[in-house]
Amino acid sequence: MAAQPHIPPVTNPNVDVAELLRYTMGDTGDVQEFMGGFRIKIYHAKAFPWDQILRALLYRDFRVSVIRHKADILIEARV
Repeated sequence: MAAQPHIPPVTNPNVDVAELLRYTMGDTGDVQEFMGGFRIKIYHAKAFPWDQILRALLYRDFRVSVIRHKADILIEARV
């Protein structure tokens, strides 16, 4: 039997990604639209929903990188 291709569990691909990110993060971070993608500044690293945010971005084919700028942690997501 051939293995079925893995289909990512995106429940609604038409949802506004920025609103989804803001809702998921709450007060633990901030989203800025940046050159066709997003820049997410993390305020509370321990309370930040890392798995949900990274999963939401990666399942929508964003290229994700986590960077440090001085004392801040940022997630940059590019198409």
